[in-house]
Amino acid sequence: MTETSTHRSLWKELLAGALLAVVVLGLAIGAAPMSALGAWFGRGTLASHRHGDWGANPERARKHAEFMTEFVLDEVDATPEQTERVTTIVLGFMQDMQGLKEEHRTRHAELLAALSQPEISRATLETLRAEELATLDGVSQKLVDAVVEAAAVLTTEQRARLVELAQEMHEDHGH
Repeated sequence: MTETSTHRSLWKELLAGALLAVVVLGLAIGAAPMSALGAWFGRGTLASHRHGDWGANPERARKHAEFMTEFVLDEVDATPEQTERVTTIVLGFMQDMQGLKEEHRTRHAELLAALSQPEISRATLETLRAEELATLDGVSQKLVDAVVEAAAVLTTEQRARLVELAQEMHEDHGH
């Protein structure tokens, strides 16, 4: 194998690993209530109707995430040790997101206050927008970290099966 083909193979493996870990986290975290993941979507949105608003009940959200993680990993014959490690990663991510709920609510209140003024301040709105995007960027960075960490726990075959499951679920939902 040449150095170039080895490099391509490594990138393919890394990409497949990341994609498959996204599937694990997507199935586990995506099944968790949106409010438990930072509450970017409030009550009355599609997200809260689909998943329930468990933001006021972090214990229920944790149990749901544990259940979904175990359910998904059981489908790929994960060992109890793998399931425990991935569950720890998922719950750690959820815990990180829980603290962002109040931060988002504060910014939302600031936005409403700014929009209630007789004159709208472009600078104020831009600051709020930039702060919210910085928060979301931080979330996406933490998600990537969690995905990479979860991918490292699973075998190539398990990750391939997770991709198949994700495709099946995606198709089942009419996408």
